[in-house]
Amino acid sequence: MKDATELIKALTGLAWPLMAGVALWRLFPLIKEIVRSRGFTIKVGEAELSVQEVSESLIRTTADLQGRLASVRAPAAGRTLDSVLWVDDRPENNATEVAQLRALGVEVTLAKSTDEALRALARPNRPFDAVISDMSRWERTRTNRTAGLDLIRELRAQDDPIPVFIYATARALALREEITNAGGTGVVGSSTELFQLLRGVGEFPTQRT
Repeated sequence: MKDATELIKALTGLAWPLMAGVALWRLFPLIKEIVRSRGFTIKVGEAELSVQEVSESLIRTTADLQGRLASVRAPAAGRTLDSVLWVDDRPENNATEVAQLRALGVEVTLAKSTDEALRALARPNRPFDAVISDMSRWERTRTNRTAGLDLIRELRAQDDPIPVFIYATARALALREEITNAGGTGVVGSSTELFQLLRGVGEFPTQRT
């Protein structure tokens, strides 16, 4: 009977994170479509809202869900995740995730190349707590399919311990071992996993107690 009681408690504790995950999964297509659209209004109940108002509301809601879900799954952090450098030659692909991080109080700086990222990281008193990078990007007149890996290797060669997460496609996931051996902190293909890893670096400012 005791074991059954403990099992019920455990399942109860997992209920709302599971519900949050389902909600996020259902809302993401709508959010991305709204972000791409701009010149119309949407009727919500008795109110008529602009697309921007609806998208901002959805971003805040899903950001809160992402943050709460991440806080349940990630170990407690003794610091705050104040600022992140996001490296991607097509930042529009991450517009929703960037907006969610900003809604959680994280300052996000964008860079489109490895060189640009290294310059940002070399600034005196740099503010970044973590780096997020794609794997393949257009750099120096060609497609560099290991750009994320190159960035990690360059930082580790400089003895820079900053956490670096690769947020990319299945191809990058297949290189997980190589990325980890080079000093990468984590490789993920979903935003939920990404937020979980970031929460392990530090608490989101708006959710810090």
